[in-house]
Parts: sequence; structure tokens; C-alpha cells
Amino acid sequence: MSKYELCNSLLKWLQTFQLNGSQGSYSTLEDITDGVAMAQVLHQIAPEWFSPIWLSKIKTNIGDNWRLKVSNLKKIIVSVADYYQEYVNPRLDFVKPDAVRIGEHQDPSELVKLLQLILGCAVNCNRKQEYIQKIMQMEESVQNVIMESIQELENLLGSAPLSFSSSLNIGPNVQIDQLVSELQLVSEARDRFLQKSNDLENQVTILLEEKSLILEEKKRLEDQLCKLNDEPVKDNNSRKQLDILNEQIFKLETSRDDYRLKLEIQEKEMAELLIKFDSLQQAAIEARQLKDEVDILREEADKAEKLESTLQSYKKKLEELSALKRQVKVLEDKNVQYAQQHFDLENELKKANSWKTQAEMYKKQVAELRNSLNEETKKLDKLEFENMKAQEKLNALQREKERLIVERDSLKEANEELLCTKLQLKENSPKLAILEGESNTISDGIISTIELKRELVKLQHENTVLKIHQKQAEDEKLPLLQTMHDDLLQQCKQLQTDCRQANQHIMQLEAELKETNELQVTSGGSGSNVVKELQSQLVAEKALRASESSEKDRLLLELKHVKTVLFEAIAAKDQECEELMEKYKKCLEKAKSVMKSLDCPELLSMGDQINFLRTKNAEKDNLLEEMESKFQQSKLMKETEEKMIASVFYNFAQKKEHESMDQRFINSNAITGPLPLLVRQRQSGASRRIPYSSK
Repeated sequence: MSKYELCNSLLKWLQTFQLNGSQGSYSTLEDITDGVAMAQVLHQIAPEWFSPIWLSKIKTNIGDNWRLKVSNLKKIIVSVADYYQEYVNPRLDFVKPDAVRIGEHQDPSELVKLLQLILGCAVNCNRKQEYIQKIMQMEESVQNVIMESIQELENLLGSAPLSFSSSLNIGPNVQIDQLVSELQLVSEARDRFLQKSNDLENQVTILLEEKSLILEEKKRLEDQLCKLNDEPVKDNNSRKQLDILNEQIFKLETSRDDYRLKLEIQEKEMAELLIKFDSLQQAAIEARQLKDEVDILREEADKAEKLESTLQSYKKKLEELSALKRQVKVLEDKNVQYAQQHFDLENELKKANSWKTQAEMYKKQVAELRNSLNEETKKLDKLEFENMKAQEKLNALQREKERLIVERDSLKEANEELLCTKLQLKENSPKLAILEGESNTISDGIISTIELKRELVKLQHENTVLKIHQKQAEDEKLPLLQTMHDDLLQQCKQLQTDCRQANQHIMQLEAELKETNELQVTSGGSGSNVVKELQSQLVAEKALRASESSEKDRLLLELKHVKTVLFEAIAAKDQECEELMEKYKKCLEKAKSVMKSLDCPELLSMGDQINFLRTKNAEKDNLLEEMESKFQQSKLMKETEEKMIASVFYNFAQKKEHESMDQRFINSNAITGPLPLLVRQRQSGASRRIPYSSK
């Protein structure tokens, strides 16, 4: 293939890029020699290396100024070489294209080298799959030229990974692994054929050198023969030497013919090997193309599977949509119920708050009334006790009055008797003074009893007034509190009665203690035992009263605790209602979002697309099966060719070994004498076998 055709094919590949907003604006080789198009292509291939700053250094609109063209091309060549050393192979060293020959003379060979380097950058960049796909969409002739240029670049750069096999992602499929192994075998066979061809070329050069030596020896012998024919034959020895020389000439001519035949045979084998090499290289290119197509088909099959899975999921969601709608209706009904309950609870909470304030106010009033009631009960108990004491004193005074009346009557009688006997008693004057004192004490006792009666009436009147006021206050306040504190009042009443009885008992004991103390003062230490008993009873009553008061306080604390627990339960119920409302709102929003997402119109147009993908997938499967069958046939042909090549090489090696042995015998007998009979027969047999082997 000529360099112009290669340049045109690479130019077609270069036209696939968007250059200056228009595709294909560079149609000839002269348009790209200024380096502007190549710089734009490199900027599109690897913008991280060929940056906009670097692109701005490339001069545009330079016309026919070849010096500016050369400067642009030198910048491109240096940047491309740095890119290969940075991303492809750090130890890479290759002959750079000549920028002067490209810019001044438009040399196609140097332009091909530069375009091949740009192609290598595209195959090894981050978006290599995209550019490889574009190459696969071009014409087959252009694809073949591009693949050959990649192969040449790969041979030029040594171990740099520029082939399609390194640029493509090979999956774990068994068929692709087989293709890769077959490609490796083909490359190994190609290397072996190249080695064989090199060996054959070396042998041909050796044979040509031997031929030239033999021809020189022949000329020398012919010259000697001419000299001998001109001179007369002197003796028999010269005749014998002449015969020997004639025999040697004959042998050399026969060997020359043999070598000529062998050379023709090797040339034919070389041509066949070259044909086989071309066919194998073509098969390798086809295998690479098939591998690329297999990868593309695999990707499309994966996409089809994903679309099928999404379709199934959409179908399931459509089936679940009716159930979700029913659930939404149920949730809406529950929402209405919860809203009504929430409204009722809010009203109850407002009422409870108002009742709470009233209850606190009533609680304070109850505490104040309880304290006042306790004080009044204490006062009442004291007044009752004092009234009882006064009544007892009154009874005692009445008895004393009756006794005194009786004594007065008796004393009057005695006084009358004494008046009669006054004269008789003048002698006993102190006794009379005593009687006068007694009469004075009696009159004082009468006066004190009258005052006591007045005080008693006054106290009774005050007691009745207090009872009336107390009943009025209770009639006004207790009906309001009775509905809220029935249990508390019952317990308080019980405790109050117990406390009242205890107070009365204590007061009685205190009174008895006072009386005993008075009696003890009057009578001396005779009543000490009674006082001790009364004091012990008083201590016991005080302890009982203290325990009862502590029990009363405990019951009040329990009632307060029950009240706080009830208020906490109400607050927890309100919090629970609020949480239920929030959960319901979230569920409702989620159901609405699910309904909106499921009502997409794209599901209706997915059926035709999925059927098209299924048919396309089936066609690709059939194509893969056909390619597998063709590959098996090519594999069988290759195995038979390898067997034939091995048999030919073995026969050729045997022939060479026999010929080397015969040559040794000839060389050894050229000095000693004529050849033996067995060697001559072997040579004649070898000469007869040569035409047969050529066939």
C-alpha cells in the first residue's frame, strides 16, 4: 500500500472529529500540514495534557509560510513524544517525524508517522472506547488501513500497548477467552514463520556465496584446462590430473544444479509462508473485529436485562398500586377520626386547664378553711371543756349552796339559841369571832355563785352564735368542694373526730392533773402516784395524737401524688395524639408521592422497545453462533496447516543433514582419492529425489 493511500485513510479518520465547529473542514493533506487541525484533535483526545494554554501557542492563519508550519509541527511532535513517555511507556525511544519535510515538502512518509502517533494517543487515552467505536463504524477498507497503521506503530514502539486488545475491556466470557488464546497462538505462529523466513533468507545468502565461490573455482579450473589443452601432454600423470579435474567439474556442475533446484524450492516455500502469514494476519484482524462486536453485543444484552428487570419492578408496583389506594382511603378515614378525636381532646384540654385553675383556687380555699376549721374546733373544744368545768363547778356550787342553806337555817336556829345564851357565851369571845368569819365566807360564796351563773349564760350565748356562723359558712362553701374531695373529707373528718377526742381526753387529763396538783399542794405528797399515772397517760395521748397527725399528712401527700399522676397521664395522652397526627401526615405524604411516581406515562411506551431489544438480542445470538462455527472451521484449517508445515520442515531437515554428510565425504575424498560406491549411489538417489520433493 502506498503512503498516499495511508495518508488519505488517516485523514478520513481525522475528519471524524469536530474541528472549529464543522466536521470535515480539512479535506486534503495540504490543509493539515500547518498543524492546526492536528493540535485541535489532540486537545479533544487528551485535554488534560494538550491544554487550552498549549493550544493557544499553535499559530493559525499562517498561509504558505512554511517556517511557521514547521514551528507548529515541532511543538506538536515534542508534546506527543512527552505524552508517550508520560502515559504509554516511560522508557520509550523512537525516531521522531521530520517537521521540516512535512511543513516544507509535504512528505507523505513523515506525515504518516505523525498521524500514526496521533492515532496511538487516541487509542491510549481515557475515552479510547469512544474513538474505537467510531473506527468500527467506518468503512472496512479504512478500518483495515487504520489497523495496519496501529500494527506498524506497535512494531515501531516495541512493547508499547497500542493494540485494540489492550484498549478494550475483555469480559470473563469463555468464548472471548478462547478467541484471545487463539489470537495469541496466531501471533506465536507468525513469530515462528518470521523466524523461519529469516533463517531461509540467511541460508539463501549462504548458498549464493557458495555459488559465487564455486563459479570462481570453475573459472579457475577452466583456465587451467585451457592451459593444459594448449600445452602437449607430457606424461600419464598429467592425464590423470586432467581426468580428476574433469570429474570435479562435473561434480560441481551437478551440485550447482542441485543448489539451484533447492533455491527454487525454498523460494516457493517462502512465498507460501508469506501467503499463509497474510491470511493469518487477516484472520487475526477479523478476530479482533469479532471480539469488538461481541463486547458491544454483551453490553447491549446487559442493558436489555436491566430494562427487563425494571419492567418487572414497574409491573409489581402497578399491581401494588390498587392496594396502596385502598390503604390511602383507609388512612384518610382514620385521619378524619383522628382529627375529630384531636379536636375533642383539645376542647377537653381547654376545659381541664380551666378546671385546673379552679381546682387550685379551691384547693387553696380548702386549705385555708381546714386551718380555720381546726382552730375553731380547738376553740370549740376548749369552750365545751370550760363549759363542762363551769357546769361541774355550778353543780358543786349548787350543792354547796343547798348545803349552805341548810347550814344557814341551822345556823339561824343556832344563832337564835346563841342570842339567848349570849350572856353565857361572853366568856368564850374568841369563838364568837370565828363564827362571824364563817358567816362572812358564806356570804362571799353566795356572791361568787351568782357571778358564775352570769358567765355561764354568757358563754352559752357565744357558743350558740359561733355554731350558727359555722353552719352558715359550711352551707355556703362545702357543697362546692364536696364533689371534688369526698374521699379526702371523709378521711379528714375521721381524723378530726379522732383528734378532737384526743384533745378532749388531753384536756381532761390536764384538768385532772391540775386538780391533783392542787390536791397535792393541799394534801401533801399523798397523791404523787396519781400524778405520775396521769402524766404517763398524757404522754401516751400526745404520742397517739402525733401518729394520727402524721397519718393525716401521709394521706394528704398520697392525694397530691394521685393528682400529679393524673395530670401527667393527661399530658402523655396529648403527646401521643400529637405523634399519631404527625405519623398520619407522613404516611399520607408518602402515599401521595408513591401515587405520583407510579402514574408515569413512560411505562406505556416500554413494551415496543423491550420487544425490539429482545428480537435484536436473538439476532445477535444467531450471529454469535455463526461466528463460532466459522472460528471452529478456521481452527481446523490452521491445525492441518501446522501439521503440514511441521512435516515439510522435518523432511527439509533430513535432506540438509544427508547433504551435509555427503559434502563432508566429498571434501574428505577430494584430497585422498575417488569416492566410494555407496556415496555415489546416495548422491544419485538424492539427485533423483529432488524433483519428487519439489512436487
